[in-house]
Amino acid sequence: MSDYIIRPPAKICRNQAWTSGNGRTVLRMQEDGNFVLYKNGRAVWRAPHTLRRGNCAVFQKDGNFVVYDRSGKPVWAANTWRKGAYLAIQDDGNVVVYNKHRQPVWATHTNR
Repeated sequence: MSDYIIRPPAKICRNQAWTSGNGRTVLRMQEDGNFVLYKNGRAVWRAPHTLRRGNCAVFQKDGNFVVYDRSGKPVWAANTWRKGAYLAIQDDGNVVVYNKHRQPVWATHTNR
């Protein structure tokens, strides 16, 4: 299979997910607002401060990856603005924002 590549703008909201090509890596905006990465069915990473607060995760045109609450206020951000060209939900269990030169600028570091 292959990594799932997401180019901005892209958005997932509660009860939605992005899944890697092999199906083993799932980045989910849960119904409870928690933004969680699952690897082989186990939670391996979560965005801080999103539980009960997160509503939608947005990979913005400016390259920043942000979770917003229901009122549109940011509750978590990867701080990748103007750097990120694309987001990869990788088959190896990692989620990475790469810049236009294909260099990683942010990652969950869950590929171990």
